[in-house]
Amino acid sequence: MAADKTFLRPLTEADIDTIYSLTSDPRVAKYMRFSTHTSRKEAEELFYEYTKSGNSGWLICLTEDESPVGIAALKQEENEPDTRSMSVFLYPDCWNKGYSTEVVRHMKNAAAAEKIGCLKAYVVQDNAGSCRVLEKSGFSLQEILHFPDMASGLCIYTLQL
Repeated sequence: MAADKTFLRPLTEADIDTIYSLTSDPRVAKYMRFSTHTSRKEAEELFYEYTKSGNSGWLICLTEDESPVGIAALKQEENEPDTRSMSVFLYPDCWNKGYSTEVVRHMKNAAAAEKIGCLKAYVVQDNAGSCRVLEKSGFSLQEILHFPDMASGLCIYTLQL
């Protein structure tokens, strides 16, 4: 197996500007469960959500030079103490390079180490690349939700650990 191209490091407050550079990009926000951020404060709120007790947030870095390529998080699911939902978003120039597949594997390992029983991922149906990454990583499509303000559906994928 080839060496990993990425690694995860815990988010720090120093990463808020990086979060904002990602979340303020409409190409990134298009596939996320939030609107394009228009202020650093929104990115700061996301940082605190990802790092509050019960959640884990990481900066996704390239192994070769430690440069950031994205953000990943495991978040406690409401009313499901044994389940975490995953979030992964990358800079557009880092799409389709295999980084997401590695990150999902890193997150599965982190969840297993924490003895988490189930992972969930919510993916905009139009995001075919992320759907493929989840499916090849062992996740199963559970359902597709439809909302009046979304052109396509919201896919819910799960993986029992």
